[in-house]
Amino acid sequence: MSIPERSFLFRHKLISALRDWDVKGIRRLSVALPKLLLPDPKSMGKHVLKTIHGIKMMIDPSLDKGVELSLFETGTYEKGTIQFLKEHLKPGASFLDIGANIGLMSVIASKCVGEKGIVYAVEANPATVPILQTNIELNQCKNIEVLPIALSDTQGTALLFENWEVNRGGASLISQSSEEKGIEVKMERLDDLFDENTRIDLVKIDVEGFEPQVIRGGMNWFKKQLPVFIIEVSEKREKEAGPTPKEILELVEKIGPYEFFKHKGTKERSGKLLKILHVQELPDHDNIICIPSA
Repeated sequence: MSIPERSFLFRHKLISALRDWDVKGIRRLSVALPKLLLPDPKSMGKHVLKTIHGIKMMIDPSLDKGVELSLFETGTYEKGTIQFLKEHLKPGASFLDIGANIGLMSVIASKCVGEKGIVYAVEANPATVPILQTNIELNQCKNIEVLPIALSDTQGTALLFENWEVNRGGASLISQSSEEKGIEVKMERLDDLFDENTRIDLVKIDVEGFEPQVIRGGMNWFKKQLPVFIIEVSEKREKEAGPTPKEILELVEKIGPYEFFKHKGTKERSGKLLKILHVQELPDHDNIICIPSA
């Protein structure tokens, strides 16, 4: 049976635009609008959605309460991150998407870098990889290389723990429960996968608290290339240990001279970046953007 295609472009553009407004009443209205203007996500099931960014994504908002529900309700996800990708990824550039999930950022990056560029989409969850590959095919992206592995600072195997209480993308190499059974996955170091002279322009890392291990595993490559980083940081992980934003900042400083920025609102909204001058200004749950200062 074919998967249905759906589009709510006008409604999505309205909802998304209102969420960019930094006015409490208007933003509260934008949060309520999906329930008024869209079908109940629990009744929708798996379908292909046309996003406000001109790409298609296979989603199931009745199952996933993260990226897929956001796409269904607003036609976008992490709009601030997408804005940054579009502004900084030029034709011919290279992008490394660590924690690619269903492929939203990888597909958008693919369109930015064009046929002469390349995107490496790293996704450790074997249940998510087929959806990632489907979304790559839906958008006819010929310049994306999928790496179905986990990244760390050691080689071998590891247990991946799904976290459906959060969302599909909440899967982590950090266990949330002593009783939870993990999925065995292959684990690699970036320094073993890539020669240090391989060009890399921009790296996005969103791996649910495992960011330090990923960075340490690619330290030689990163020191040689000095890419721009988009790294999720959080002090609000509900059930798992993880690094503080300060620890991530200090680890990136070991790579080379960097300046640090955050979204003026959040990564969910379009807008300007603010320079982080003191550790006290680090967000407690958002992305930090690290740009080489040399």
